[in-house]
Amino acid sequence: MFNPFNILKMNTYAFYNGGTKSTAYTFDPNTTLDKVRNQLVSDQFIPAVDGEQSFRFVNYQNTDYEHETMIVGSSIEIYLPLKAIVGINNQIYLTDVNKVKDVDLIGFSTDWWFDRYMSCKMVLNTQDTEARKSNNGKFQPFMLTNVKTANPNIPGISLDNVVICEQDSIVQFDISSWAAAGYGYQIKPVGSTPINSRPLYITFTDCPNGGRYASTGLRRYYAPGESQNGSTIKVVATDKLNLGDDTLNYMKFSLKTWKVNSYEKPAGKKHTCNLPLPVPKAVASKSTDEFSDSDIPYSKLVNADETVIPGGTIEPGTTTPSGDQSSQTIGTIYNVNDSQDSASVIGEVIFYVFVFKTKEDADAVFGQMNNIDPSIWED
Repeated sequence: MFNPFNILKMNTYAFYNGGTKSTAYTFDPNTTLDKVRNQLVSDQFIPAVDGEQSFRFVNYQNTDYEHETMIVGSSIEIYLPLKAIVGINNQIYLTDVNKVKDVDLIGFSTDWWFDRYMSCKMVLNTQDTEARKSNNGKFQPFMLTNVKTANPNIPGISLDNVVICEQDSIVQFDISSWAAAGYGYQIKPVGSTPINSRPLYITFTDCPNGGRYASTGLRRYYAPGESQNGSTIKVVATDKLNLGDDTLNYMKFSLKTWKVNSYEKPAGKKHTCNLPLPVPKAVASKSTDEFSDSDIPYSKLVNADETVIPGGTIEPGTTTPSGDQSSQTIGTIYNVNDSQDSASVIGEVIFYVFVFKTKEDADAVFGQMNNIDPSIWED
């Protein structure tokens, strides 16, 4: 007798083998990865290899931060079905874990980066008129955290936080940080022109018990007396700047905040709030849904979407003055009592800047290959 429940449910999947072009395959979602691999090898979609496989499955559903869980080990393929690793767009990605050039990046999409008592992010500049014109049609900078190279054996590479922009995006940096009388901050590439060559400050006139959190944004260069002062901030590929072997120092950035104990207003009134840094909250037992906005700087909130960036679609990037002036104004305070020693640093985020090589690469990575929140495209 015919039993309709014996009919196999078949799904069509988009398979990628280290690039942005996909090939459609139809499988039962319960098919184990070793059997899927056999089919892909038979079709010459990936090479046949004796022993440890070079092309390995990316686990889009993984939420752990270790390389061995982000990329499926070939020894456990016999236990895992397709449905356990597939992305929400029915995408399956195989990454070359032995590649040494144009290496794929695997990480987690995030809205903020965090360190201790501060958080920060890079976003499009939507405030300045010329910036809005330049950014028309561009997506928001794509931020990742806990980033790993697909090849774990590349020496000297530790990226952790990465942002990928479209070429010539005009950006700003948003910061949320704990403060006493205030906090100072600086944003700079390791080996290039700082975004603010002198410290900038967010300050307060009162001193609430425990301090407070405060937000700010910087969308211009601050370099009094220098040609770039006041210019909006543009992201470009480093090869446009002819940097030679110094690329790493231009794509690697530091964003740091530190405690301000006291300062004076232009009228001469002194404001003091010499509080110790806060004691970290015990957040390990909290789920991300339990955090309030005031908790954000303590948390490690990410979208929990494992994401893959094909290495051939991106290149090192950095910031440079756009030449267009920002309307952002910056005030003046005097006699600041602050320190950047370890006891006074509130937090420091190190991140690396990349740009997509083409608009087509960006569209493929965002629109097809990853579980991207639609708000990525919202200004």
